[in-house]
Amino acid sequence: MPKLLLPLVLFFAGGAYAADLPLPLEAVDLEAIGAIEVPPANPAVPFRLPARADEKYFNAYVLKAIDYLRANYGLLGYDINSILTHDIQYHTFGVIPARHAPLTMCVAAQMEIILTAFEIYAKETGDYSVYDYLPKKSFEGLSLTDIKGHIWVNSAFNANGTADALINFGMGERRTFENLSPGDFVNVNRTTKTGHAVTFVGYITNTGKMLPKYDSSVVGFKYFSSQGGAAAGAGGFDYRYAVFSKFGCPEMPYKRDCEVIYSTDQKMLNTGTMLSPRFWTHIMPQADASVTGETTLNRNFFNGITTDD
Repeated sequence: MPKLLLPLVLFFAGGAYAADLPLPLEAVDLEAIGAIEVPPANPAVPFRLPARADEKYFNAYVLKAIDYLRANYGLLGYDINSILTHDIQYHTFGVIPARHAPLTMCVAAQMEIILTAFEIYAKETGDYSVYDYLPKKSFEGLSLTDIKGHIWVNSAFNANGTADALINFGMGERRTFENLSPGDFVNVNRTTKTGHAVTFVGYITNTGKMLPKYDSSVVGFKYFSSQGGAAAGAGGFDYRYAVFSKFGCPEMPYKRDCEVIYSTDQKMLNTGTMLSPRFWTHIMPQADASVTGETTLNRNFFNGITTDD
């Protein structure tokens, strides 16, 4: 057989195979070539790999929004009749105006965190499609088809908190309390018949020590929201340490929010997370003649008072 065939054998066999060929030159013939196993072609690389768990969720941007708001608009005062610490530009669609800025309250705080996360995400990624998903008026109106009407809490809309609001508009996913991650959303009820809308920061022990995940030593959680007094420095955007009522109100070197009710009932302890924009489903509430009226904020329930205020 002509020696010209040897380079072809080496080429088709591939590096690893060629290195292991037990064939002396004089043994190379057509029969020997046919016996060589050619390695299969590399499998096709998928166009888009499955998203990592952190890519599916918006928590990183929610946490960046918290850092930004605490640094720039923290502790400017709480007021139940105020919305947003400052006017917020909704991309090219206009401004969502603040009411009585820089004061704000808890459900409005959660909406401001979401809107701030939108802004940070769009600037970092160049993806401004987040502003096309819902019209600006959805963050201004209080009807069934407005996300604000759901964030403000309305049982007739099946909206018992921010988590429900995001789920109802195809932007969120349910998570139980024991499986929360920093940047998830929680609405609480207290034994005092009051409540609060907050962003989850982490689990805590009875000394206020933060824990990386849920375990049997958890007595509550650290959160971010707007609460406290009307004066600057006394209330507004800040952290609190929520403690479930069954654990009493242990001393800790932080401002506490005791008497929070632990429950697996989502009407009592509403919990969930926000999805990244490419996972939003576009399934959302449609106008329904059987569901009329707008959400009215329960000012006695969301009174802004926590234990150490």
